[in-house]
Amino acid sequence: MRYVLGITFILFISSILDYPLSYLTTVLAIGYIAPGAKPITIKQGATFILILIIINLITYVFSSFFKDYPLVFMPLICLGILWLYYTNKIPTMVKLFALVSLLVIPLLSLEPQGVSGFVAINLIMNAFMAVLLTKLVFWVFPWSEADEVFVKLKSNAESNEMNRFLYARNILLILLPVLFLFFIFKLSGGLLILIFIGILSMNPALANAKVGAVLIVANILGGIMAIVAYKLLVVVPLLVFMLLLTLCVGFIFGSKLFSKSKLAPIFGTGFSTFLLILGSVTSSDSEAGSEVWTRVVQISIAVLYVVIAFRIIAHFKSNRKLKLQ
Repeated sequence: MRYVLGITFILFISSILDYPLSYLTTVLAIGYIAPGAKPITIKQGATFILILIIINLITYVFSSFFKDYPLVFMPLICLGILWLYYTNKIPTMVKLFALVSLLVIPLLSLEPQGVSGFVAINLIMNAFMAVLLTKLVFWVFPWSEADEVFVKLKSNAESNEMNRFLYARNILLILLPVLFLFFIFKLSGGLLILIFIGILSMNPALANAKVGAVLIVANILGGIMAIVAYKLLVVVPLLVFMLLLTLCVGFIFGSKLFSKSKLAPIFGTGFSTFLLILGSVTSSDSEAGSEVWTRVVQISIAVLYVVIAFRIIAHFKSNRKLKLQ
């Protein structure tokens, strides 16, 4: 109830206020009310916003000065990504926001002046709204003993420095081809692909073929539901109807997400796909009918790329183990 009603409430508030990139608030807020996610304190929220402001400011200034020097620009971005995945000093949700900033702002700095600054400011705005609104959600639906079950399932043993470095290196290998492709050809129109690849790559479980297959199915299902929801909204273009559709889809994915299945977390990504596609097309001034299909294709490409890339790395890793044996 907290997960589904909370996300619907956040979607309602962000839609009413209609600030730039408001559809990102619901997607980014999901991590704060997902299974096992404890309510953040005011101090944690303020620290998180402060860290994001610092990262965005550094990224913006860095991009402004070094975008004309690609031999310095690209290696430093790669170093930043490597550090972000390696460090265990930053909470996962902060990493998620920071990763989006690190991928988006440098690429948009290659566009006309002012675009990257606009996005940097609005990423901070969306982060602030996500923290504030999830605090309200936990106020209505407080933390309970039932949540402890998911905390135990979610907790993992802390890995050593070498394992973290190898993990960060593998992620960088996955991102490198896409980064070079986007920066060389300035593919800012497909930015959603880059963002989604970065977000999905934070889940090392995708190296498992079964998990990867379920993720593909879950995202396709989320995309199909977003298309159906959009078609229905064309007939009944009302905010209340959109909220009811979100409730319906949320309960479908939520029932799977809060199950005891090992693949349960994948359905959270599917619901994120639904929210991201529906939010981006309903808040866009362009031809939304064609854009909804574009979003589905872009996210499908990102999912397929990450799953295949993880499988290739896992294949080489297993071959190396066999040779050593």
